[in-house]
Amino acid sequence: MTDFLDPVLTFIADNPSLAGLICFLAAMGEALFLIGLFVPTTVVLVGAGTLVGLGKLELMPLLIWTTLGATAGDAVSYWIGWKFKDTIKNIWPLYKYRSMIESGEEFFKRHGGKSVFIGRFVPGVKSVVPGIAGMVGMNFTRFSVVNVTSAVAWSIAHIAPGVIAGSALHAISQISVRLALVLGALLFIVFLSVMLGRWLILIILPLFPNAHAAIARWFSRRPDRISQWIGHNFDPAHPRSTGMLASTIILLVSMPAFFWLIGEVAPNEPMVRADLAILNLFDSLRTPLGDKIMVFMTTLGDGVVVTAVAVAVALYLFAKKAWRRGIGFVIAIAGTAIFVPLLKLMLHRSRPMELYTGADAYSFPSGHATLNAVLFGICAVLIAHERSRWAKAAIFSVTVTYVIAIGFSRIYLGAHWMSDVLAGLLFGTAIVSAFAFVFGPIHNEKIGRLTVAGIVCAVLAGFGGWHVHRSFDAALVTYAPQVHKEILQAADWRQTTWRSLPAQRIGLNGDAEEPLVIQYAGSLSDFAGLVEKDGWVRPPKWSLSTAGGFVEGETPPDSLPILPRSQNGRQPALVLIRNDPKTAKGGRWVLRLWPSRFEIMEGGTLEPLYVGSVVHEDILRPMGEFSGPKTDRDLPDADNNPARLVPGAVVRQRPGGTPVVLARRPEQPGLASQTGN
Repeated sequence: MTDFLDPVLTFIADNPSLAGLICFLAAMGEALFLIGLFVPTTVVLVGAGTLVGLGKLELMPLLIWTTLGATAGDAVSYWIGWKFKDTIKNIWPLYKYRSMIESGEEFFKRHGGKSVFIGRFVPGVKSVVPGIAGMVGMNFTRFSVVNVTSAVAWSIAHIAPGVIAGSALHAISQISVRLALVLGALLFIVFLSVMLGRWLILIILPLFPNAHAAIARWFSRRPDRISQWIGHNFDPAHPRSTGMLASTIILLVSMPAFFWLIGEVAPNEPMVRADLAILNLFDSLRTPLGDKIMVFMTTLGDGVVVTAVAVAVALYLFAKKAWRRGIGFVIAIAGTAIFVPLLKLMLHRSRPMELYTGADAYSFPSGHATLNAVLFGICAVLIAHERSRWAKAAIFSVTVTYVIAIGFSRIYLGAHWMSDVLAGLLFGTAIVSAFAFVFGPIHNEKIGRLTVAGIVCAVLAGFGGWHVHRSFDAALVTYAPQVHKEILQAADWRQTTWRSLPAQRIGLNGDAEEPLVIQYAGSLSDFAGLVEKDGWVRPPKWSLSTAGGFVEGETPPDSLPILPRSQNGRQPALVLIRNDPKTAKGGRWVLRLWPSRFEIMEGGTLEPLYVGSVVHEDILRPMGEFSGPKTDRDLPDADNNPARLVPGAVVRQRPGGTPVVLARRPEQPGLASQTGN
């Protein structure tokens, strides 16, 4: 993993002007009239700030580029508003967001000229306020002063969190680079989930306002009582129709996805292979400090903590005589607690490690992910009830972050497969959506939303903290990294057990790729030295000059860097290339060796066993302006397999006829090269 990311960071560090240009375009894009809704500026700027904290970029040039972009974007939006004025509302597709423009006008009326400064920091209006200033004829000089000063403050506010996060990750990387990668991956997953929710609320839903009303009218015209109820409650004029519609859509997506996932975890399905690849990936990234963080999160999501929070919230709801919500809450939690073990018993899917007994000994779905998603999702619904749209977004963002962190910890610790956690999150989301649909419209059961939030936080901090303190040391032992290495005797490996190694490379998506035609035990440097005499060399590293070779039409094959490929989640331990003079337009052979879970024992010596592929890449040159490698052969002839150069190598045939070369270094006395089946 680090071998893949290091060239990316080095590329950015070597080209700071390119990073500045990207930040300029992103900041300008978000400030453009309404277009800013579609530009993921926060992702770009926080990511750039993170690279500053990691020491890969300079802060001041980045701030200057970002400020210039934000200033230019607002200036263009001002000109658009000044040029088109009220006709903007009738231009496609801007009329789809008429309500947002009207909100911007109301915001400008309320705050006057200072709305240009304030609006830059207010989600929902920041992409329209500069245009409104132009529409109402705000003095350009005054606008420019406010524009520049707000752009400076805005740039600092967006880049600073990334700098802090990057500095923290840099400090952690001094302890362990792998831990920094794990935490960075978790932050990325959470951030992506929040951003997708934001785009759904601000961009996708406004595109279909007429469809919402048309569907409601169609149901209201039908005579039966169910259609009348749907038409009334989903009418856009109904104060809670949007929430009910969102709940319905989420339910109709998450529940079918959950049942689809059940079918995908059958034996030999690609999802099963993807699960193993992801497990191996996280196994390679584990560190002692990372284990402690993830054990803390997974222990905080244990069943006893979930039960304590659920009981406390249920007692409060009944004490406030919120009978319907209280009963619905209990049914949702109890039903989920019964459903999860029943489904585990039905599917009998084994865990990656042995943890529990009874139904909990099985894996699918993850009880931690499912129960925490249901409990805290319903609590979020209760707390966010009848609050503003942005308050709801903040509450659900915190909830999503917490629940995903618990699910992530189960995958990291090897307690569950990735699909187990995904299924738990999907089912939990469906239950929360059903609860919100049924009980969201209730307004005559008054509960203290801040009180519910206080109860949840207090029980988590009190009882949850006590449980973590009591169980932490034992949990560290329980979730300790598993040793997956298996020792093979050299003689058995050469004759029979070589067949137990995978026949094809497995990608992260679980698909079977090119054949694995090499099994090598020994030192990688020895292997590289032996095949060097046949023209095999290490490929060029990623840099601006080597990456630029892809956009040039005459780049030699040995000057192009290698695209990454993983085997069951593991990155290659050795990559070599060799030019192919037989191809008229230029081509190359690429050899990759990946570590396996096996070790070879012979004569008291234990050596790691690697599996490898040898593929041929043709260099495509469309229009003579680009150089793009494309795999056109996925295995060499048996005589041209570079592993044959290792003294003592033997050749075996798989049932389909694919030759596999078995080689070991150092050379064992008396071992002659041979061929057999």
